[in-house]
Amino acid sequence: MWVSIGLGAAATKVKCSFCSDKATWGPSGYIKLGGTPSRNTLAGVEIAAWRGTRADTTQEYVNGTAFIMFYPVLRYPFFLKGGFGIGRFAEQAGSYMLSSNGFSIVLGTGYNFGITDRLWTAPYVNLIIAPSQDGTRKGTGSLTTGISQTILQLGAKLSYH
Repeated sequence: MWVSIGLGAAATKVKCSFCSDKATWGPSGYIKLGGTPSRNTLAGVEIAAWRGTRADTTQEYVNGTAFIMFYPVLRYPFFLKGGFGIGRFAEQAGSYMLSSNGFSIVLGTGYNFGITDRLWTAPYVNLIIAPSQDGTRKGTGSLTTGISQTILQLGAKLSYH
């Protein structure tokens, strides 16, 4: 069994019929745990979160993912990550709030550096894609269709194996 935490920054771009076309940057992080089914494969679950503010608007995204990390060459600690999950996006500006829930795809990569035999650190890049979802606008009660998010995470992780 292993556990890992990661911290960094992320940029999120939201697409919908009335959303801003600009990416919003903010702090991001994750916690994950799992097992090692083979020498070059890790499998686990992850909870990732991001929060960004621009002008008077706050956006948040939380994602739960089941994933596999694959080390293509055992001699090198370079890894590829892929998984599927469920995410929740929320945007609030004053009394207005938009929220959506839906399916997500996670892709990532990184390179581990050993600190001790059991403790590792790595820079990482993750891309979370939440394709078109339906959302609700609080205050109006109306349904909004076609909301999608793309999140690019950049950070560093610490893992204990």
